[in-house]
Amino acid sequence: MKIFRSQINYAIAALLISTSLTFMSCQKEKTSSDITDYQTSPQDIGQMESIFTDVDNLVAEASVNGSVNGRFSNPQDANSFILNACATVTNDSINGVLTIDFGTGCTGPHGRTRSGIIQINYSGGHYFDPGATRTVTFVNYYIDGRHVEGSRSIVNNGFNTAGNMNWTITATNMLITNPNGSWQAWNDQRNREMTAGLGDSLWVNDVYLINGSGSGANSRGHSSTSVLTNLVRDNSCHWIINGTIENTPSSRPVRLIDFGNGTCDDLASVTVNGNTYTIHLRP
Repeated sequence: MKIFRSQINYAIAALLISTSLTFMSCQKEKTSSDITDYQTSPQDIGQMESIFTDVDNLVAEASVNGSVNGRFSNPQDANSFILNACATVTNDSINGVLTIDFGTGCTGPHGRTRSGIIQINYSGGHYFDPGATRTVTFVNYYIDGRHVEGSRSIVNNGFNTAGNMNWTITATNMLITNPNGSWQAWNDQRNREMTAGLGDSLWVNDVYLINGSGSGANSRGHSSTSVLTNLVRDNSCHWIINGTIENTPSSRPVRLIDFGNGTCDDLASVTVNGNTYTIHLRP
């Protein structure tokens, strides 16, 4: 009887150890998966913001100058890299249609390659005229191999109470498909406020403050809503340099993406359940 009882005790102990190890393994796997998600989703959002800003800048430049340039590291470099060498801008003033055609591939500053067409239907005056509108659509448009679809409506609101010109931008059915087939879909409305650079011929010193909200989904089966608060886009830097995005997934914890204190770098922090992770933003 004593031997039988010992065998039972050993069996129970073995079962407890096995269950404990299985639980620890699941916890480790879950934690690793969660950390990957906390990194990947903010990187996806940051990448979308980079592409959206790139499009908005190109639309503004083509509307004002009838040409398109890339971002430049210094004002004195503003004529060093002109995308017009491989991009054609045409203006059908009768029908109010402006077309930026990058052909089969146009590589600009920072090595970004664009192809296809950005089409801009305009009315109500010049880009910087209060009340002017722009509707932006895409025809087989790619940036760095990422397919961009959807539409963007841009309305000039004139000057706000701070004395800054601002635009309401409504994104409808925006879809970015990566070369590997993964995708991010997005709808949002934002206010784009120009806080520096108005009234001169340089684009590199333009600074925009962005606030708004939106919702989206991705190919991993996740959907979420986001609130954009005081995002700072400085055309002298490729990255968002300040502000936050609060992203609320449908079935995961809220994450706060903080883009820093004004330094031009590809770093951001993501805070989830009181834990903060540092991530590198995708170009």
